[in-house]
Amino acid sequence: MSRNYYKLSLNRRFISRLVFLFLPFLITLQTVSLQAQTKVLIDDRMFEIDARLAIDSLYNRNYDGAWYLMNPWKESYPEHPIWLLWEGMELWWDVLDDLADTSLDRKFIEKMMEADFEASRLLRREPDHKDALIIKAVSTSYIARLHSNREEWVRSLQVGRAGYQAHMRLLEVAPDLPDNLFAEGMKLYYSAYIPENYPVVRAVSWFLPDGDRRGGIDTLTEASQKAVFARQEAAYFLGTIYLNYEGEYEKAKILYKGLTDRFPDNPYYRRLYLRTLAQLSEYREMMQFFDETMQHWHENNLPENKVMEAEIWYWYGRAQYYSGMLPASLESFSRSVALGSDLVNSRERDTHTLAAFFAGRASEQLRLQDEAKKYYTIAAAQRAVPDASRQARQRLRAL
Repeated sequence: MSRNYYKLSLNRRFISRLVFLFLPFLITLQTVSLQAQTKVLIDDRMFEIDARLAIDSLYNRNYDGAWYLMNPWKESYPEHPIWLLWEGMELWWDVLDDLADTSLDRKFIEKMMEADFEASRLLRREPDHKDALIIKAVSTSYIARLHSNREEWVRSLQVGRAGYQAHMRLLEVAPDLPDNLFAEGMKLYYSAYIPENYPVVRAVSWFLPDGDRRGGIDTLTEASQKAVFARQEAAYFLGTIYLNYEGEYEKAKILYKGLTDRFPDNPYYRRLYLRTLAQLSEYREMMQFFDETMQHWHENNLPENKVMEAEIWYWYGRAQYYSGMLPASLESFSRSVALGSDLVNSRERDTHTLAAFFAGRASEQLRLQDEAKKYYTIAAAQRAVPDASRQARQRLRAL
């Protein structure tokens, strides 16, 4: 079984990081003040300080800590549309944590549409209000990102265009913001990458700005070093590009390790770091990181996260399997399969497919024929990772 199955399936979905994504951190950018009736929060230095800390809490999945910092501002400016955006950003982390679960899609889209609507109302009253431009850019871009996750490509481009237009206006209003480097880097890279690799998008590629893959990487690198609020988001997408598109795994490893260290309670970053270690065949490091993750979750009494557990048990099993630890790997794969079976849409999950397939392989090599048949049957019934399902069916016929 090729080690690239997981990566290939991940690439098909990772197009969700389209050019139209405009970072949530833009909500806190400090800019030159304009006279307006509605408070411009991003012009307030104290708001910038509180918002930066609140965003870090949000990324570390500490929603209560984030709202503790934001509540005084919400009480002072309760009608400001930024609070709708903030609620949408919280929902996005829940969506991103388990993309196979579509149950939050409607709620998320409705919240972001509400934020966009209120921002548009504010712009009609006060043209070029910077907060409103940012909210409109972010909210519509997140909706576009979700549509692309669901492979609704044209809809994603149509919705994302509104976010792009708001962002371009923001560049005119506040052209010298270092955090603009993030959005520009994303625009350059994905406007080049998408038409090259996705024919379904190529037909409407006139929607996209001119692209430059190398220029996009260079700009994102600069953003990861110079941006104030977008620094970690730029590092995340840069790591994703290196891991999924450019094959520069050592660079991805450094970036994801930094994010994991900074946001240790965020399970999503831990999953990405393990995937990167797997691409580098660093099996000892994978096993050590698995142990560290399980210990961290236990010692800090963090909420149960079956999506994370199912994936990291799978990667733990992969590390054991390729290290010649067959009985231990079978136990790990079996745990991953059991956890994945409890998740919604389990047949659509790459990890569940691969854990079952490798459990079948390990069982077969240990001469546990009945166990091998059981796990191959699970893998063969999956919709995700078609190559693994096909090979599972072949092994069932051979057994």
